[in-house]
Amino acid sequence: MTIDLRDLLEERIDAVPASVGDLDRVRSTGRRIRGRRRAALGAAAAALVLAGGTAVIALDDRTSGGEDSAPDQTRYASLGALDFADGARAFGDASHVYLGGRKVPAENLQWLDTDAAATSYGIVFYDRGRPMLLDPSGEFSALVDGPLDQAPRFHPAAKAEGAKPIVAWATLRDGQVTISVYDLVAGDVVASVEPDCGRCADLVIDGIDKGIVFVRTGGGTRTWDSATGEWADFAGPQTRVADVRDGVVLYDGPAPTDVGDWHLVAGAIDAQLTLDGDHVLYWSSTLEPTAPGGEPIVLERGAVDGQGYGQWTIDTDGSVLVITAGRGDDDVVFDCTVPSGVCEEILTFTATGGDPKFIGNDM
Repeated sequence: MTIDLRDLLEERIDAVPASVGDLDRVRSTGRRIRGRRRAALGAAAAALVLAGGTAVIALDDRTSGGEDSAPDQTRYASLGALDFADGARAFGDASHVYLGGRKVPAENLQWLDTDAAATSYGIVFYDRGRPMLLDPSGEFSALVDGPLDQAPRFHPAAKAEGAKPIVAWATLRDGQVTISVYDLVAGDVVASVEPDCGRCADLVIDGIDKGIVFVRTGGGTRTWDSATGEWADFAGPQTRVADVRDGVVLYDGPAPTDVGDWHLVAGAIDAQLTLDGDHVLYWSSTLEPTAPGGEPIVLERGAVDGQGYGQWTIDTDGSVLVITAGRGDDDVVFDCTVPSGVCEEILTFTATGGDPKFIGNDM
């Protein structure tokens, strides 16, 4: 797995210019920070993959299913109980991952990347194209049985509903893609469909809300209603759905035309919605409202103007995790309540191999 990961990463890193040194921890705008994080991926890649425009996961070159496509459970040792009561609090650097109150060596968690989905019920991730679950007990289990194709260019991602135990993923078997909606509490697939795009090598799941899955291919974005089975056009190929929560769709590019009852909010592709869909989080501790006339939320910690150093993400409990610069080379992690903006310091640590990164989030 490690060899495959390095080979795949080298192809992407060769095209990225080397990052400059961290001069007095001065950062510029959010987009420049994001670019620095991409360049810094080379230093962290051998141990941990948590960032990148399209997440790279260690897949074999084989494209057909078989017995050898089953997950090697011996690679997953129990982590022990994880506490998700205050959110997954899932982040890390090149040396360690912090997850559910635990600190774990990153070399044991190479699968934690932007294709993973952090939920209050566990972390859903892919192992060679197979959806897997790390549950709050610290145990690992396969969510799909039987052989699956292992296609290196197939990165569909997994997405979770806001506060519900529902996750959507896609798998490839015998050349056919299947999209599934899974209930993490019931432990069962509640709906599935085989889209009419063949191998669908470019298929990506961009979100799920109210049981409706947003599915993007080279031809554009469509929605699949997992309750009724109905498909509907949503946007053309130049539009990207950044996030969808509680009836609100955050999008980048041309405005979608077939919107139905969705409330559209224009934004950046690496922005996020709060779980209630009322505010947008984007490289700042000021969260902008999605409704006209709404009031912004200003967090107690972190740069409020988008100009200072920081990392942000919406946690699984709806709070905002903020990582800011502390003294010297330290980073400080805060958990900030929404909508009050009150922040609690939860950890101070020294990041290695580039800026710290959040699991399942490319901010």
